[in-house]
Amino acid sequence: MPLADLVRHLNARNAARDALRAPAPFVATEHGDVQLHFADLCLESIFLPIVETRSGSAHGHAASLRVSGLVSQRPVAPDAVFVLPGSDEEFIQLDRQVRTLHALNFLKQRLRGNLLLDVHPRHIFGVASDHGLAFEEILRPCGLLPKQITLELDISPVDEADPAQRAHLIRALTDYRARGYGIAVRGIAQNRAHLALLRDLAPQIIRLDRPLLASGHPLGALIAPLRTLEARLLIDASGLAEHAGTDYWGDVDLVQAPPLPERAAALRGGLDAGAASNAAPSHAVRLNAA
Repeated sequence: MPLADLVRHLNARNAARDALRAPAPFVATEHGDVQLHFADLCLESIFLPIVETRSGSAHGHAASLRVSGLVSQRPVAPDAVFVLPGSDEEFIQLDRQVRTLHALNFLKQRLRGNLLLDVHPRHIFGVASDHGLAFEEILRPCGLLPKQITLELDISPVDEADPAQRAHLIRALTDYRARGYGIAVRGIAQNRAHLALLRDLAPQIIRLDRPLLASGHPLGALIAPLRTLEARLLIDASGLAEHAGTDYWGDVDLVQAPPLPERAAALRGGLDAGAASNAAPSHAVRLNAA
């Protein structure tokens, strides 16, 4: 289905369900991409390439959000969008619409691979059952399958000591996996409770995010316990650059490029230094070309 037809189809679907405040939230632009208009804000997609560290081959992209005022065109912090919904139902719909926005724009990517999409913890805990079903119904007319999507969850707000919350989270991720979605997590802590939770969640990817890398622990100490899990480790290029002089950064499986304004500096700096001091991984060159 052509992109413009997809936009009309999804807008009609949303209008029928009275999903969001905006009567036609998706807007196809003259440049061939899609925007989401919500509460006088313009939401757009940014795709950050992810490559395999050992082979240098493309793994896919992580989607992130760029937000600006519809009238002022001034940038707005993406997290600010998610404080606007007035109810849990509206929040769930908005969270799903943002992932739909990224899926629509992902169709334009020349090399697609796997697409990492955030799913908000409030969304997961706000949906009672059949997690992933509604989004699968959206993906189908786009020509995308759940197996092409990895859903990434920040587990830092999760109270792993709360049995009901823990059980709901495990059940939700089991639903997603049963439909074919991949699972990625971030926001992990260096403690036994989180390691036990990770074993129960069984993600395919664990992101070594900035709060974890800034914890003061050596990279090797962060990686070692995670290697007891059947998960691949993902780090972004700036975090990799900070640890380029260590002996452990080659143990990371996936690396995500920074946003375009930061990419050249990050790659000229720590990544190239890491390549010179270690066993010449090929992703430094491939990221420059991404």
